[in-house]
Amino acid sequence: MAIRGILIALIILMSALLVMVFRIMGGSAPVENNPPAEIVLEDSVLDVRTEVFEQATLERIIELAGQTAANRRETIVAQSGGTLSDISVDKGDVVAVGDVIALISADARDENLRQAKQALVAAEIDLDATRALVEEGFVARNTLSDLETAYEAALAAVEQARDQVNDLEVRSTIAGLVENRVAQVGGFVGAGDPVLAVTSMDPLLISARAGEQQIAEFAIGQIADVELATGQQVEAVISYISPFADAATRTFEIEAEAPNSDYSLFEGVTATVQVRIPTPGLHYVPTGLLQRAPDGRQGLYSVNADNQVVFNPTEVISADLAGSWVSGLEGDVTLITVGQASVKDGLIVNPVTAEKVEQISAEERLN
Repeated sequence: MAIRGILIALIILMSALLVMVFRIMGGSAPVENNPPAEIVLEDSVLDVRTEVFEQATLERIIELAGQTAANRRETIVAQSGGTLSDISVDKGDVVAVGDVIALISADARDENLRQAKQALVAAEIDLDATRALVEEGFVARNTLSDLETAYEAALAAVEQARDQVNDLEVRSTIAGLVENRVAQVGGFVGAGDPVLAVTSMDPLLISARAGEQQIAEFAIGQIADVELATGQQVEAVISYISPFADAATRTFEIEAEAPNSDYSLFEGVTATVQVRIPTPGLHYVPTGLLQRAPDGRQGLYSVNADNQVVFNPTEVISADLAGSWVSGLEGDVTLITVGQASVKDGLIVNPVTAEKVEQISAEERLN
């Protein structure tokens, strides 16, 4: 009985194992009969970060060393000879054009003028009286001719005598400061002898020299910021640019005029001259944005209205630690600031602004 029971158990176990094997084999299909998975290929669009850069004007500063100088010096001379009877100004006094600054004594000339005036009055009386007689018919009209000639001669004599007296007045020919008295009161001066030295210092000149590579940057009328060794600062206007180079230094003289109506600026003082040279139509960009195209040209990648990458050849005009001023871009332009090394001309991209990135980050923080 025991053996029979064991055989029955083995038969049941084997039957169960066979059922399991058939079920496993029946539930599996050959691999080659499985349908292939569908593969979907899509063109991926690269995200790039962009920023709008505005067109601006670069002001470059050219600095020159120079010094102040008077714009004009003149020696005032006597127009006629005689004894110098008076000098009405002294060193440092301010004079205007035409001011009488000295007198030459000549009594005889004053007497000549007095007599000439008397002769003119007599000639005028005779002429008027004769005209009245002619009109009344007592004197022939042709007698007026001699009297009119005599009157004209007397008038010319007065003018000549007055000129001789005026020559005794020494007048300043320029406006400025009296620098020195050359002649002394009581001394004799001849026609053309120096009496006073007058220096014009308004405007004051600032003279500097520019090198060959700088001279073309300057133009008449440019504003120069001038700082003097005295600590004074003033604006000056460029008034002269020499077209001739110094043979020894190959530099060109530049002059600027600074207002000095109160004569507070001094001559012969060392000056530092700065001129701002504006260069419009440039863009200031971080230096790291500059890339090299496959053909070796340097430039910047921008994105147009169709989200297409455009390579813009540029030239660096000036650079500092933070960025570069470049030319070659037109107006306000949208440049790629992140991802520029992974793009190429003509590629379609998805431009993302810094504001959009900040918005996404804020939303992620909230979630």
